[in-house]
Amino acid sequence: MRWPDRLLALAMLALVAGGCASAGDEGPLPEARGPWRREGPVRRLVAGNLHEQIDGAAPFVISFGFESLAVADYRRGDEPPTAVELYDMGSADNAFALFRSNANVEAQPLAIGTEGAGGDGRVEFWQGPHYVVVSNPVAEEGEHVTALARDLAAALPPTGAWPAYLDLLPTRGRVARSEQYLPADFLGREFLVRTVVARYKVGNAKPTLFVCRYDTPAEAAQAYTRLEAALGKAGPPTALAIGEAGFVAADSTYGHVAAMRRGRFLAGMTGYVAGEAADALLADLDAGLGGR
Repeated sequence: MRWPDRLLALAMLALVAGGCASAGDEGPLPEARGPWRREGPVRRLVAGNLHEQIDGAAPFVISFGFESLAVADYRRGDEPPTAVELYDMGSADNAFALFRSNANVEAQPLAIGTEGAGGDGRVEFWQGPHYVVVSNPVAEEGEHVTALARDLAAALPPTGAWPAYLDLLPTRGRVARSEQYLPADFLGREFLVRTVVARYKVGNAKPTLFVCRYDTPAEAAQAYTRLEAALGKAGPPTALAIGEAGFVAADSTYGHVAAMRRGRFLAGMTGYVAGEAADALLADLDAGLGGR
């Protein structure tokens, strides 16, 4: 059940002041949920004290648009307590981004929420504006952890649509569940921001396509120039006939990087190997960005 807007505002004020939420303001973490009983009150955190729950990972989570976190322990009979972390990320776009960047997406896919993954007593999923972690240190509790996660997902608002920024990437050859969204610091460079990435199958290789979004073509052009200069320190880039301007340069970490600019986008491929298939994929990427 979703909180009324006014009640949510009052809860946030209480958090900032360091107070506790009232007993009636439990949202999807009530005292009882099916066969589970909550132990103690719901603990609520905002950006200012998020480190109390996840310590050094707080800045990373905040960078994805984090708004608040609700934490509670649930117990089923005499079983060990199961921890629930309910992150309100403000939007489905942010919840997807944090899930794909923080969850173990190589784990077993689970039909929980909009997308889930888990195993060994830990389940993670995203749905609507929420990213949720349900965990128990006892691996044998995995079945009950999964059941509680399903129950939680049923109480959360549905996802209206998958992030529109995924449409910036071609679908042909895309590796399933490889898409990610990075707010900043793509390739370890602070000027590569708002980046959507995914791996692709190109012959025996799996290069990564990326698109960095900027507010204006001028900002994209500036980032393109900075990237060309940064990669050019290891050797002169080679011109690439793609986009409004393009180049290929070697990088010790990411292999060859092909980059181009198109309107307000800086895009390209890491792990680039010159050839018809890779160049066709880049052409698909460029064509999809045209006119946006």
